Amino acid sequence: MDKAHILIIEDDPSICELLYSRMKKLGCRPTVAQFGEEGLSLIENDPPDLLILDLQLPGMNGLDVCRAVRRDPWMSKIPVLMLTGKSEEEDMIAGLEVGADDYMTKPFSAKILDARVKALLRRGHSLTEGFVHSDAEDAVDDGVPRLVVQSLGKCELRLGETSFHCVEQFSPAQRQLLAMLLVTPAGKLSQEAVQLAFWPDSSEARARSSFDSLLSRVRRTLEQGFPGIDSKVYLAVRRGILSLEHVRVDAHEFQRLSRRGIQQVSTGDFWQAEISFSSAFSLWQGTFLPGDFGNEAAAQYQDELEQHYLEASQAFARLLAQSGRLDEALKVIEYARRYDSLNDNLVQLHYRLLLARNQPAQARSLLGSYRQVLEREKYSEEEILEIFSQFPQSPPAGDWLTSD
Repeated sequence: MDKAHILIIEDDPSICELLYSRMKKLGCRPTVAQFGEEGLSLIENDPPDLLILDLQLPGMNGLDVCRAVRRDPWMSKIPVLMLTGKSEEEDMIAGLEVGADDYMTKPFSAKILDARVKALLRRGHSLTEGFVHSDAEDAVDDGVPRLVVQSLGKCELRLGETSFHCVEQFSPAQRQLLAMLLVTPAGKLSQEAVQLAFWPDSSEARARSSFDSLLSRVRRTLEQGFPGIDSKVYLAVRRGILSLEHVRVDAHEFQRLSRRGIQQVSTGDFWQAEISFSSAFSLWQGTFLPGDFGNEAAAQYQDELEQHYLEASQAFARLLAQSGRLDEALKVIEYARRYDSLNDNLVQLHYRLLLARNQPAQARSLLGSYRQVLEREKYSEEEILEIFSQFPQSPPAGDWLTSD
């Protein structure tokens, strides 16, 4: 079994050394950060099984770090042990109210610290499991294991450790039905809507018979792919409504998290926004594949989702650049431009990031490539010059990241 990862956020070097040594003796893998902002970034990159958090930190204090952890669903299950030199009752209450699981004051007994760490590890859940399993494979709704629908970049169903490839195992009609369900609110469709989409010219009786037959084939295919399940639990019909139940869809999660990130940027909650964006973009593996299954609504949803991805990419890249992480911002924009090479906002942001990165030659090369794209699309020379007049001639300064 892998060693438990303990993240220590503490600014006192002597306390850091003591905590690091104690965690090593416990057989854990400790990591140390001296600033709250640094600690949140480490949580994203190397999820811990337990967070030992000092209350008094320079910059972002321990209470704010704990609030950020507890607000985000991906991190909310990390056990937090609040550690501080303050022993006043109000400070203890404040720490517990923002979500700390336990509280110790300095100086502390090493043996008591060990015991509390072991207790928190026993009942805690790692963030790695949260990213991969929370609301996913190992999650349970009312005692029912949740079915994971991966629709970004591929179409695959997963239940526990078993995978089901939609393109290989579903027929074209079955794939179209799945696509219809994935793009409707709450995964619900009226039986009449399905019948009208598939058999518009059939009589009501024949359309109903065809619907029953298609539904039976889908359920049978699911039960063959996931032996032992009751497919009616996941694909239910009640009072004429067909619905997907006990499922988690990556496309829906991506939209929810990225929208929250955009909202958090607008309210100035930048660290929370970075966590939301990082969680969202970890889900994006490509376009919404069910949009290729021959259903008009799914194709439209695919287009809408790509446009939302491009909007979120710009917000995320600006956020990364604001914190000086220009290389990461460039990667986000370069990948996004694969989906829309004519998106002027993306090209302009890409260009400005290259200038800010002190890469004028690459910036000029980008403009040359963009000109070729515009020429292939039959833009006139006058139109191209008008577009290029909007590009700055020198490295950006001031508030260029937050300006249009």
